[in-house]
Amino acid sequence: MKKTIFAVSVLFSCLFGGLCATNAVVIDFTGGTAYQADGTVLGTTNNLNLYYSVGYYIQGGMRYEFRGSGGALANVGIIGDYYSIGAGGVVYNDVIHAHWGEVTSMVITKVGGGSFDLNYVDLTSNTQVGGGQKTGLELSYITNNSGYSMLLPSSTWGFAYDYFGALGDGVARLWLDSNFDSVTSVTFTSLNAYCFGLDNFYIDEPPPPPVTPAPATLLLMGSGLLGLAAWRRFSKN
Repeated sequence: MKKTIFAVSVLFSCLFGGLCATNAVVIDFTGGTAYQADGTVLGTTNNLNLYYSVGYYIQGGMRYEFRGSGGALANVGIIGDYYSIGAGGVVYNDVIHAHWGEVTSMVITKVGGGSFDLNYVDLTSNTQVGGGQKTGLELSYITNNSGYSMLLPSSTWGFAYDYFGALGDGVARLWLDSNFDSVTSVTFTSLNAYCFGLDNFYIDEPPPPPVTPAPATLLLMGSGLLGLAAWRRFSKN
């Protein structure tokens, strides 16, 4: 994902949401390194490259593992500008992607161990239909190291369009509650989906700033309240 959006988001969080967390990092899957399970380097993501047979990926002090049969680390993941392969056109946006069946779980930990807060992530695909539309019946979950699980929403493949060029549903931003604070690992699994994609992991971020109405909105609200008061006064008379 483009860095400018992140910079503005973090700046507003710092200004209106309190002090910035010292270890805050946004993992956008661009600029990190993709590896095979045996440690062989596949390359660096740059919003252009696309890597298959990925065992794990490291960026910003975080490690993202693809697990295969028996829960073992396996070369079954995809990292990079994946959604540019579809009929919707080139998007230049790196994501992490999995095909359930080949992948049995995706596990996120801190490099070297330790706890972290996973504040929110962007869900780009969670569908039973390969490259296609969501069915609404997908059963995919995010689980913390203590065993707490949350059902994830269904999501059509990709961003603006699915693989076949049909209109998509965009990105689902998942705000996570305090059950995902001070965790040592987070695991993604699915019982019946096929395509599954994620982007933008916000780690150790401050809470989102409160929504502040724009000046024009405040003026409109004020005018409405004055009008309501005048109407009540008139009706009494």
